Amino acid sequence: MELSRRVLALCFLLFCPLSSALCPVSVRAEIIDRVLAILPGQIVTLSDVEAAVDLGLVEVPAGADRIPGGLSALIDRMLMLNEVRRVAPPEPSPAAIDARVSRIRQRLGAPADMTRLLSARGLDETVVRLFAADDLRLAAYLDERFSGASQPTDDEIRQAGESARQRLTDERRRTLVDAWTAELRRRADVTVLP
Repeated sequence: MELSRRVLALCFLLFCPLSSALCPVSVRAEIIDRVLAILPGQIVTLSDVEAAVDLGLVEVPAGADRIPGGLSALIDRMLMLNEVRRVAPPEPSPAAIDARVSRIRQRLGAPADMTRLLSARGLDETVVRLFAADDLRLAAYLDERFSGASQPTDDEIRQAGESARQRLTDERRRTLVDAWTAELRRRADVTVLP
């Protein structure tokens, strides 16, 4: 009896590879999403970047390709939000979140456009509200942290003229935020995949 089991097992091992070679089975893998970057405790997928760009949560820099530019902007946003969450900012009001969601809707056009986009990205209104609340937290943090430091000096205003005050403030703030973001990237272990 033991010998017949061994013979049967041997026949099985010998003939199974032959039978699969004679009757090949087509196996097709389907890619569901693609990981583009890895941050500490987070991953960034292609669908994350597409959704962030489509919803206007990140802006692709002028002249940059949509996905690489959107990826870079999304990584910056995620690193900034991680830093913002460390200080536990106050929750934005429901009215402020509603207003931000309304601006996202307006940017997309007709209400059906937002519904189609959310459906295509596997998102819903709840996720958009979370994104909107994050936008508001980030904006409040940036205002608090960089508004005072970004004000031009009296000498700079005299040299540039009073009309240039806002432009100087915006430029200085952008420079400060860019330097902060570069520091966040330097400190974080970010891996962008090819």
